[in-house]
Amino acid sequence: MVVTGASAGVGLATVREFAKREASIGLIARGLDVLNAAASEVRAAGGRALILRLDVSHPQEVEAAAERIEAEFGPSTSGSTMR
Repeated sequence: MVVTGASAGVGLATVREFAKREASIGLIARGLDVLNAAASEVRAAGGRALILRLDVSHPQEVEAAAERIEAEFGPSTSGSTMR
């Protein structure tokens, strides 16, 4: 899965919920320190984290991030729901 805004607020809360499920998560945000902290939480919960420091207002960066996440974790599946 991929979470944009993974360093605070709803994004970080989402990361924490999926980390409990030992998910593989691409973490996207601009702040490296907070991304590292979020990645540490994911790993401590048994998940895998890939830090992607970028600004989502740059489409080329988002596309490159998507390709990197798929290369690392495999293709995403649609229709998944959090329970």
